[in-house]
Amino acid sequence: MKKETITKATNQQFTIPIRKGVLTFIEEILKGENTIVYKNKKLKKELIIYLIFYIVDLTEEEGYGTHLNTKILKKKFLDDYKPYLSFLEDKGLIILARKGAAGGSSSFYGLDKIYYYFEKIMIKYEITDTVLLKKINHNNTGLSKYYNEKNLYCIETRKHLVKHFDDNLEIDVEGATKEIYSLDEAKYDANFHTIHEYDTKLWNYSIKKKTDNRLHTIISRTNKKLLKHITYKRQKLGEIDIKTSQPLFLFIALNSIFNTTVNSKLKTFLKNKLGEGLQKKLIENGIDKEELKEFGKIILEGDLYNYLITKIEIKQNSNNRYYYKCFDEELGRNRTVEFENKRELMKTATLRAMYGGKGEIVNDIREMFPSIKIIINLINKEEGLSETKNNLSNILQNLEAYIVLDLIAKDISNRFKEIPLFSKHDSLITYNSSIEEVKAFMQTKFKDYTGIDGGSVLVCESW
Repeated sequence: MKKETITKATNQQFTIPIRKGVLTFIEEILKGENTIVYKNKKLKKELIIYLIFYIVDLTEEEGYGTHLNTKILKKKFLDDYKPYLSFLEDKGLIILARKGAAGGSSSFYGLDKIYYYFEKIMIKYEITDTVLLKKINHNNTGLSKYYNEKNLYCIETRKHLVKHFDDNLEIDVEGATKEIYSLDEAKYDANFHTIHEYDTKLWNYSIKKKTDNRLHTIISRTNKKLLKHITYKRQKLGEIDIKTSQPLFLFIALNSIFNTTVNSKLKTFLKNKLGEGLQKKLIENGIDKEELKEFGKIILEGDLYNYLITKIEIKQNSNNRYYYKCFDEELGRNRTVEFENKRELMKTATLRAMYGGKGEIVNDIREMFPSIKIIINLINKEEGLSETKNNLSNILQNLEAYIVLDLIAKDISNRFKEIPLFSKHDSLITYNSSIEEVKAFMQTKFKDYTGIDGGSVLVCESW
């Protein structure tokens, strides 16, 4: 059998995006030199710059910061990392927000105020230090050994969805950069790093086999604002999305468990995923068939979230924002969650109702479908069913990945060989000019595999 290989990057330089002002700031401190003696340690400018990039890259869009510990820093940066962190703290670029306990939790670092004083002008900075390149396993493919292994697994299992990650997939760097300029500081940096990833074309992708089994790529991580700037062979792209996907796949799963006429592939998948013991337990418990039918009708013939809005009272505060109170397990108390519109609130509340959340509205949603609630509780209480926090979430995401990515997407790839195909969770992406034809074929296959006409839940969106 021919062994798959990773396509080498066209540009083997390893560059990182860094704010121009940060680079100038560091160069001024080092007085034009490439090293500086700090606390009796010789620090390299290149490594100082890289550590800033690394912390920024790990920082969430909200700008809170990132957890770092000795193991991570030694593996991803340097064994003697402490002088570099201390230097950045001393110069006001980072702040130690929370120190980790000895042998316990990681320390939490954030970007200090001075970092955000520098203008939003990003430049590419080349990393040439051989020790650092070896540390991060940068090799002749342009990727680390860690990412190469993940890429190879994706090629082996879902080649039809990764084979078009090549030089034809591009982003309009100038247009995309303008698009994000008005975002707040942390979101700007996070999104510019995404743009840089498209520009370098060091594609990496992964599948989390033990959790959702979805395909995770640069496209699934891309801010919606940037999608319109992405092209393949200079042609615009678009996506076919599945509306109300998680409740829909809940209906599909329950319909398969309690209905003997559903596609055998689907039934086999669920039998293997649930295990014979749990499946027998669910069937013995039974379900209100009329309630299940009504649940499916609401999803397929209307909009579940809008339907629930008409049945459940939603509160609005003095700022004209909609809210509910929910129990936060980490905080150990209730907290208020606000939304700009009722539908977003109801969507979040519905998912919380499915996946074990507590609080206002969540309980109301569960009581609207009491028979389904019992089945959900039985699934979520089953020990050893999954390695995730919520059994039902694991089952539905795996089911979605199987139906959409492993069955339907492969059929589309075999049928439409001349067009690219990508995925973004439950969406499939291709040329905008081909999207209606692909959707029609996808609708047919959706019915073949689920027994449900997908016409009302498959939605096309042009980028």
